[in-house]
Order: sequence, then C-alpha cells, then structure tokens
Amino acid sequence: MRLTIWIHEARRAGPAAILAPPAALLLTAGLATAIQLGGGGDARARLLLAAGLEAIVPLAVAMVALTVVIRESCRELHLSLPTRHLATIGRRLTVLGVSTAALCLLYTAGAALAGHRLGPGGALLVWAAPTLWLAGFAVLAAAISRSAVLASSLVALVWLAEQMWASEFTDNAVLRPLFLFFTSRIGDSAGWTTNRVGLLAGGLVLFAATAALLSRPERLLTEEDA
Repeated sequence: MRLTIWIHEARRAGPAAILAPPAALLLTAGLATAIQLGGGGDARARLLLAAGLEAIVPLAVAMVALTVVIRESCRELHLSLPTRHLATIGRRLTVLGVSTAALCLLYTAGAALAGHRLGPGGALLVWAAPTLWLAGFAVLAAAISRSAVLASSLVALVWLAEQMWASEFTDNAVLRPLFLFFTSRIGDSAGWTTNRVGLLAGGLVLFAATAALLSRPERLLTEEDA
C-alpha cells in the first residue's frame, strides 16, 4: 500500500519532477565533455561540472517544486479528507528531493571517476545547500502567491541577481551566507562552510514557513475554490 501511495504521488508530481534534474545534469555533463574533448582543459570542464551541481540543478528543482504546490488545486477537498494537504504536498516534494539526491550522487561519483573533484566533503553540500534554499524560497513564494508565473519570476530574479551581483554577496558579511554559487565562483576557500550552513539553515526556515502556511489550507481558499 505504501509503495502504491508513493508511485501515485510521483505521478501526481508530474513528469518534470522526474525529468528536470537529470536533464540539467546531462546538459552540463555533455557540455563539460565537449569542452574537454575540444581541448578546453580539465579546469574549465571541472568548473562547468561544479556549476551544474550548484547552479543549474537548484534552479531546475526550484522551478519543479513550485509547480508541485501550484498544481494541487483541490484545497477545499483536503479540508474533508483524513490526509492533510501538507502531507500530500510533502510526499510529492520528497519524491523530487530523493530522485534529485540520487542523481546528484551518481553524477558526483561519475565526475570523481573521471578525475574531477567538484568540491569538499564529497561535493554533497555543493548541490544540497543551494538546492534546499532555492527550493524552499520557491515553494514559499508559490504557497503565498498561488501563481506559477509570479513564483517562477521571483525565483529567476533571485537566481539571476546572485549571478550578476556575485561580488556584492561575497564582499558583504551579511549576504555571504546566502550566496548560492560560492563553490563555482570562489571555491572551497575560507567562508565556504559558513556559507553552506547558512544556506541549509535558511532553506529549513523557508520550508518551515511553507509548512505552517500549507497546514491551514482554509487560509488559502478563495472564491474560485468554493
């Protein structure tokens, strides 16, 4: 029965929840391979592989995560069911998180076999910390706005802002712990651990805020749901 529930939730999460993370990783792996075969050098290939983990995967996961929240339109039905609205959304986000983690671990292992070290600690926090933070921001924006366009625009804005004004984040002690691209922009230098811890803590806070909001689905109802 439990396996059936998880299969059902994986289907309800949508094809993007299964396809987006591997597509992001395959894209960066393919580009890195092309660079290396084209004589671009191991350093550039390694940087691109790390950027795939730290920048592309979190963006892909965040965009999928917000659609998981937006697509659940039966909030009024959940008020009369024993299964809480929050539990349903949580299972679908768990499917996304577990599949992403498995793929990132395989990707990191493949890079290691090819002789590329993508970050300290087995590269776990290279992708886990920014993914947790950006996905947490995405689901909170989706839960508050209930608009895929607005939520995705906010996620893209934050992602692009940190890319464009990277120095503003790295040079500011307050903003540095929230910089998503520390590894690919600066490397595992002083402040890397603080940055990763800051992202993990921030992501947990964002998900906790989203859980608090989704635990009261009646607050999210509008005349359209009636």
